[in-house]
Amino acid sequence: MYMTRQEIIKKYDGQWVFMINCLDGDNGETIGGEVVIHSEDRDKVLRDMEKYDYEESATLITYVGKIPEGIHILL
Repeated sequence: MYMTRQEIIKKYDGQWVFMINCLDGDNGETIGGEVVIHSEDRDKVLRDMEKYDYEESATLITYVGKIPEGIHILL
């Protein structure tokens, strides 16, 4: 089910999410998509997304919420 960025933030705060069918706004920022995998455990999301067939889809994996202390993000 498609959700907006704000709906995703509200529902999955503090979790890693893997989204498919992502839509980008005019500035290139993702404005929504379908969350198909979510967990507080990043490695679980990474393992599970390998099993998901998402060909032909814009995808995104991201952390929702404030980045916890001790976590480093590379862009």
